[in-house]
Amino acid sequence: MHLCPLVAVASCILLQFLSLAHGQSNASDTRPYPGTPANLSSFALATFWPYQTFVTEPEFHPPVLEISKQPGASDGFFVFAPLPFLPVYPDRPPVGLIMDQLGNPIWHSANGFLGQLEVQQLFGKNVLTYWTGGIGGGFVDAHGMGTITILDSTYRLIKNVTLNDGTFKAGDSMQNKPYPSYIDIHESFITSKGSLIVTAYNSTPYNLSVVGGPEDGWLLDSLIYEFDLRTNETLFRWSSVEHIDELPLNGSHQLHPNGSIIDGNNATHPWDYFLTNSVAPLDDGYILSCRHYWSAIALDSKGNVKWNLNGEDGGDFDFVNQTGKSSTFSWQHYVRPLNSTPNKDATIYMFNNHNNGFDNGTNPSTGLTLYLDLQKRTVETVSALRDPKDVVYVDSQGTYQRLPGDHKFLANGQIPTLTEFDDNDRVVMKARFGQDNQVSSYRSYLVSNWSATPYWAPKIATTQEPNGNVTLSMSWNGATPEVYGCWMIYESTNVNGTLTKISQKVPRTGFETNATLSTGTRLVAAAAGRGKRASRQSKSLRVELPSV
Repeated sequence: MHLCPLVAVASCILLQFLSLAHGQSNASDTRPYPGTPANLSSFALATFWPYQTFVTEPEFHPPVLEISKQPGASDGFFVFAPLPFLPVYPDRPPVGLIMDQLGNPIWHSANGFLGQLEVQQLFGKNVLTYWTGGIGGGFVDAHGMGTITILDSTYRLIKNVTLNDGTFKAGDSMQNKPYPSYIDIHESFITSKGSLIVTAYNSTPYNLSVVGGPEDGWLLDSLIYEFDLRTNETLFRWSSVEHIDELPLNGSHQLHPNGSIIDGNNATHPWDYFLTNSVAPLDDGYILSCRHYWSAIALDSKGNVKWNLNGEDGGDFDFVNQTGKSSTFSWQHYVRPLNSTPNKDATIYMFNNHNNGFDNGTNPSTGLTLYLDLQKRTVETVSALRDPKDVVYVDSQGTYQRLPGDHKFLANGQIPTLTEFDDNDRVVMKARFGQDNQVSSYRSYLVSNWSATPYWAPKIATTQEPNGNVTLSMSWNGATPEVYGCWMIYESTNVNGTLTKISQKVPRTGFETNATLSTGTRLVAAAAGRGKRASRQSKSLRVELPSV
């Protein structure tokens, strides 16, 4: 592994994916996290961020992770998709990553933006899911039109899920032709029954005069679909526009500071009044996070609104037992049920951004857990989780994940920091993968259940060293540690010889392992193995003699 700095070549742009403005952190950018190597931290937290390079995978450039762990922290991998501000890092493309807690890549996607990268379960087996598609131009700065891909634990394709019923209007000024699929980037939830819940958006003509907009205006219809992954049948469809009588336009907070609506004059720039950024099953229906409505909304199985928990005034609920704990929330992401008893009570949690581009720096972002009494229609705070030593103000994106043992994991979206809390809400792990507002990850996770054996072979490459030695580099992208722990090297002095005998055996060291070849080696191969058993062997490689 090599570390390469990228010097910032431009100031941060004001608009990044899903963001109206920059978030803030009160942590000093010159402060290394505890446990960070002294020779890395000050370099990493300067105006650029180091990334890694590999001889065997020259197109891979994952970020260096700064990680500190305390006793009691969970084991596992970080699953995230860093999206750099391209004007700042023009040579670093967006990618999907699984990385260990030593900062080594486990799996690195091909270069290109992946949204919603997540380990989920489908029919009792772990799968890797992600979104790919089009972002950019008009309203798609904050939304996408794409496909959900599902891979098995060998990274073979199980299924691509698409949506295109001929009714969608992209609103994309950059592309006049239709998209092949219109699934939005915000949600891709695999249910226990083997279905997939996704979001979508449609630019829709609508009379906006009730909110001071044009009579011949346009808005974004926020759509939810659930598909059966065996049969491709559409099990559920929901439209926010079809429920405006229950969820009226004047409940939206997507307004300019002067109270006027943002956009809405044409199909290319419709008013994004609702913005559903998460959907999950709740009892026999669903729970939605509606960012621009400041609401968590429960639907029954037919799509009727059961209740609306509003972060400003409670909506259908009254805030109780505040005593210094605020139940209010706004601009939130990732609403999930923790537990529920139908028609009696529910405990839900969310990433409470509490900030946006117009209102930033007053309310810290938190992992908020709320208890709802569905009979008394009251809501009270269970906890509002944040690191008191590193308060953040996150305009957009974010994840609040619940872990085994009542641990919690906060990923701060556009602020590239990850924090684990133990069952006493004590910080036991912190990680950083970039400078604030220079790289983001819409959602990030800490997972302990991903085990993968790639269907492709390991890769090897050689490097001629100045002293005349030849270094062999070896990697197997995607293979998890239990699959192999060592490399078995086969060498021959005959370029046309056979490779049947192991000449060296070296332990695996991170993503890429290096070894010095024996003098006179002309043909080499390497096999990833464990103990005496080889799991998979690379192609053989001719070793070029040094030029005289």
